[in-house]
Amino acid sequence: MSRRAAFFAKRGTWMKNYNADQALLIILKAAKEYDAKLKDKHFLIVYRRKDSICTSCVGFRDMNYLHLTGVKTSLPAQQFYSACLNRKLSVRDIKVDTGGRSQQKLAVLPYLPDLLYHNCMVGDFINSGIVISADYFVGDTKAVLSVGFRYGKTADIPVTLYNESVKRLTNPTCRVLAIFVKQYQSDYYDECTYLSKGYEIGSLSEEVKKQLDEKLL
Repeated sequence: MSRRAAFFAKRGTWMKNYNADQALLIILKAAKEYDAKLKDKHFLIVYRRKDSICTSCVGFRDMNYLHLTGVKTSLPAQQFYSACLNRKLSVRDIKVDTGGRSQQKLAVLPYLPDLLYHNCMVGDFINSGIVISADYFVGDTKAVLSVGFRYGKTADIPVTLYNESVKRLTNPTCRVLAIFVKQYQSDYYDECTYLSKGYEIGSLSEEVKKQLDEKLL
């Protein structure tokens, strides 16, 4: 077992092993949801960090999907994604690692498309000595899915998935107050996908509100 696999095994993240046929079904179904809810979208995550209100912008593109599945393939990332949507991907096109990382990604991939449409948490990744290319994680409140992001120029990039509580991966772990979405080429966020109970968009800072479409204000 690798050092990384052993690290997460200690946190109780092992699950069943998926074979290629099972993996294919998961990947094809999740791709359809990814295309509808995440592809070519930017999400503005507003959260409370101690006494400050902070934001992160994350974006999803077609070329990101392959890495998030955890499988290996000879297909280029965009061709892989297109094959998923057209249901032309076959078990001959993928190789499923029986190790923990691939299996972890497959286990939580179905939950990814809905993550930023519900209550979630965000925090800086704890540097534990394990080589992970994420700067911070966003995770659900059910301790099932955590998504790692790396800082980008216009939007931060999804780089990994974990079947793990975000509270175990981050410090501090911060409460998300609101999430807004837009098409990546749009100037303003025009939809609110999540708003914390008792919180109002009008109470956001001017820095946040100037990024929102007028119809939300």
